[in-house]
Amino acid sequence: TQRRLNNKLTVGIIINMLSVTNIFACAIALLGCTIAQAFVVTHSSSKPIMRMSQDRNKKRIASLAGDDDDEEVHQTEKEGAVRFLGKGAHAVVREGVVLVAPSHEYNHFLMRSAVFVHGIGINDYGEHVTRGVIIDHPTAFTMGEMGGGSITGVLAHNMLFQGGDNGNDSCILLHPYGNHAIFQGEQESQQQSMIGTSGIYEGGLMKLMDEADEGNIDPNGCKFFFNFVEFTDSELASLLESEDSDGDAWASVEAPPSIILDNDWNRGDAW
Repeated sequence: TQRRLNNKLTVGIIINMLSVTNIFACAIALLGCTIAQAFVVTHSSSKPIMRMSQDRNKKRIASLAGDDDDEEVHQTEKEGAVRFLGKGAHAVVREGVVLVAPSHEYNHFLMRSAVFVHGIGINDYGEHVTRGVIIDHPTAFTMGEMGGGSITGVLAHNMLFQGGDNGNDSCILLHPYGNHAIFQGEQESQQQSMIGTSGIYEGGLMKLMDEADEGNIDPNGCKFFFNFVEFTDSELASLLESEDSDGDAWASVEAPPSIILDNDWNRGDAW
């Protein structure tokens, strides 16, 4: 009798383990499909938020960044330097900068993080928000594994990074090839627009997949992010004003594409 009970118990454990494994596999498969569908939608439409006009944005950048000029910005990018733009309430926040968390930040996603700001504008709820992706939180999966078949060829081997906890399970593709010859002559709707003065662009998945397969671009320059972080103006102000007794607070820096788009970062490396 005891032997039969042990056998039943063993079989029950195995069945439960298989059930959990199947559930996990199904969840991963569904997540992959969701990412693939959201990815196609994101990059076949306009930007995810309504951005300010170029002229208005330039005036805002000038007012926030002081007397910065284009020559200095491009020189910073060329040299691969990281340029400090302020800390706490004095931190410059605009598209293309990186926000670096203080040591006392304990939010699960934001602790020991470096956030690249890729969009500032109005969201679907009419709120003025700042959006960014955490540049050094890799997942354990490649785009080929999580793309549901929509990401093929060389780019399928690129790692997927966890950009944040917002975004309706969508993916964002960032790269430095917006001024590359591969995008010359494209229709206006497909032309690339630089994010701030960062030298980084968003979208262009199909074109980049083809060019990577043909060896015309370095696939390591393409970086995929699952979701993003989003702050309303009041949330961002509260975040920046949080300062510990040693004066440590969120800081703003300008960093070259080689740092932001590095596909080899582990969690906290860029921080």
